[in-house]
Amino acid sequence: MLKSLVSIFKPEADDSRPVSSDYEPVSIGDEAQETSLVRVEDRGGKGVYFCFWVLGAGVLLSWNALICTMPLLASYFPEDSPTKASLASWLSTAFCLGNLFFLGSAQRSVGKSSPSPRLHHSLILLFLSSLFITFPTLPILLPILPASLMLPFLLFLTVVLSLATAWLQCAVFALAALWGSQEMLAVMSGQGGIAILVSLVQVGLAVISALHGAASGDEDYSDSQSTLAGIGLWALGSAGAFGCMIAHRWLMRHPDYRIVLAPLTMRGAGLMTGEDGEEQALGKQHGEGATRRLLRKNAALNLAVAYVFVVTLAVFPPVTASITSVQDPPPRLLRPDVFIPLHFLIFNIGDYVGRTYLPAIPALIFTSQPIVLVLSLSRTLFIPLLLICNTPNTNSPIINSDTLFFLIILFFGITNGYIGSLAMILAPSPALNPRVAEEEKDVAGSLAAFCLVAGLAVGSLCSFGVGALVH
Repeated sequence: MLKSLVSIFKPEADDSRPVSSDYEPVSIGDEAQETSLVRVEDRGGKGVYFCFWVLGAGVLLSWNALICTMPLLASYFPEDSPTKASLASWLSTAFCLGNLFFLGSAQRSVGKSSPSPRLHHSLILLFLSSLFITFPTLPILLPILPASLMLPFLLFLTVVLSLATAWLQCAVFALAALWGSQEMLAVMSGQGGIAILVSLVQVGLAVISALHGAASGDEDYSDSQSTLAGIGLWALGSAGAFGCMIAHRWLMRHPDYRIVLAPLTMRGAGLMTGEDGEEQALGKQHGEGATRRLLRKNAALNLAVAYVFVVTLAVFPPVTASITSVQDPPPRLLRPDVFIPLHFLIFNIGDYVGRTYLPAIPALIFTSQPIVLVLSLSRTLFIPLLLICNTPNTNSPIINSDTLFFLIILFFGITNGYIGSLAMILAPSPALNPRVAEEEKDVAGSLAAFCLVAGLAVGSLCSFGVGALVH
């Protein structure tokens, strides 16, 4: 049993040597390309899809745990602290800027080396950092930490999480792009699925705490339950990172794993041997100019996926978490300690539907880059809609209905998941996006992921300005 656990943390040899001539998946010739395409159709399966779903969930696991515990983290600050109201913007900005910086550094090696070692080491860092937040940070350190040190300490932990997430995200999207469009969809679906799971845990604990507090009138019980909920979420994060290690090891033992990584091997061979002009050209395609070339090819798609998350992060959660029930006084299950987690859950359900089910409908797969960009830009309308809900500085909100607010949040989530996934699926797919060559898939996929994170970073910075309008 112990040996089995240790083997999960021990990196497995990444055997990505060229495959046998039976398949010849990467060659400079039409016949070999046809063989490769036939083999690609047989490459997927439920096991592969599920593993990429788990890895996609792991990419956003720490982010979802962080945003769901932001109200708890803010409660550790004194009431008169100016950081208390803006903590969500501080942490989301630190996470997204750190993620952007580390992802940019990781992007340089995409297409030149196997993503597996980076994936494994990032999962170990994610596991250890989540475990540290679970214990002793939440139950022991934060309650006794001086207020002057609390923000730097939380920012440091956030940057560590952003490092692990960035390197994991880069590796997962590169590997999924090499494997196929269904696996890319699995990654996007997993990101939405883990958000629902985290929100369900949070809402369940909030409802239990609210009902018990109403029955006993014990406010201390509510505080202790909030702490336990936070510990539970980060313990879930540790377990999720461990599950991702198992999924990655399963993929490495898949019979087609070496076939998937064969393009990387051929690029390296072309650069090292330089036996003929074609091989040298193959290697040069993945030099420093590859990123600039793909940025031009997928300019509209990359802008679309970035802007989706600029709009989302500008208001979610800094603004949406400040909106409360319009009922005065609100019933016990609509007070802020339940209302706020409930809006997280509704958004995440919509996001999951948009990521998983809408891109699976052929009629909703728009392959025109300008159309995808227009869809992304149209989400700007959600910002004024949310600002006229029951925000703190509003005495008589224009949208004076909790049901209507939850419907807006639902469609906000659906459009976030659908348009974001659509752009991410199109960007690295030669079948849906003829501008991208077969050997550019992994670079195009990780570049789209970089633009996604850039959108998160810009949206987090915008949240300071938008949040100032409601506080």
